Amino acid sequence: MTKIKICGIKDPATTAVLNALQPEYVGLVLAKSSRQVNFSQAVRLRHLLNTKIQTVAVLTTFEPALIRSLAESQIIQAVQLHLALTKDQLTWLHRLGLKVFQVIQPQWPRHFAAEYWLFDAPQPGSGRLADWQQINNQGHPLILAGGLNPKNIVAAIATVNPDMVDVSSGVETDGKKDVQKISEFIRRVRNANKTN
Repeated sequence: MTKIKICGIKDPATTAVLNALQPEYVGLVLAKSSRQVNFSQAVRLRHLLNTKIQTVAVLTTFEPALIRSLAESQIIQAVQLHLALTKDQLTWLHRLGLKVFQVIQPQWPRHFAAEYWLFDAPQPGSGRLADWQQINNQGHPLILAGGLNPKNIVAAIATVNPDMVDVSSGVETDGKKDVQKISEFIRRVRNANKTN
């Protein structure tokens, strides 16, 4: 079964549709971005979300104090790191009880101890499609991101067979999360799961 991560949630109103449809993960972007949330916003969003939905802190720098605060406050259950992760950092994250979604780049080491490798487009969140032919996950659990949307998600699942799909701009209209697009995306992934 392909799991779902809806990334870049900012608006508390969006949590209602997420609670109704229950993707497995929701991404809270704490890195500089148009989708960035601060600590207090992350706390509020976590409290509005159903506890069955796990939250993921999305970061581009390793920020131990922030990560520890989020983990110890039970605001996040996982981290997604867009950086060259070290073994020591990975071990530290696991000691906090966090799952690790390691973004993979050709020049970065890959850690099999990370729960997932995340394959994304060169500019995450841009809506540009990732090159699916470049994926080599060596049998490791894979998250597919990069340009996914309700129109191409069925083909993406059929082509790549990822363990999870991750969408952000593909479920937005004018830079804001679109409830209809979120619903359609989740519906299509769930239907693809039934046919596979």
